[in-house]
Amino acid sequence: MVSWRDLVSVAVGGALGTAVRAGLTLLSAEVLGSALVPLINVVGAFAIGVLFGIRARMPRSTRAQRAQLFFGTGVLGGFTTYSALAVESADPSLLWWGAVTVVVGTSAAWVGVLVGRGGRAR
Repeated sequence: MVSWRDLVSVAVGGALGTAVRAGLTLLSAEVLGSALVPLINVVGAFAIGVLFGIRARMPRSTRAQRAQLFFGTGVLGGFTTYSALAVESADPSLLWWGAVTVVVGTSAAWVGVLVGRGGRAR
């Protein structure tokens, strides 16, 4: 059961992740341009995969579940921005960009899970 404490943890984590993404956007938008959103999403997908892999090796506990909610759902959920990718992909000339990002992001998450599990598949 999710408690108010968990909801607050996700909200705070999400605010932090969103702030990091916004900071990266301000610092590097001119250099990376339209590649920034897919890059953030692929890095975030990899990090979520690593977190998931590490979590799979841990014994079940309330503390581990709360850490996953804060870092995975909150921080990394706020950091990644698939909604921005969807908006950019609404331009028919950039639809391929969105499709490639989803495939690469999924692959990055899979590799992240393997890394998090110490190189062992399930």
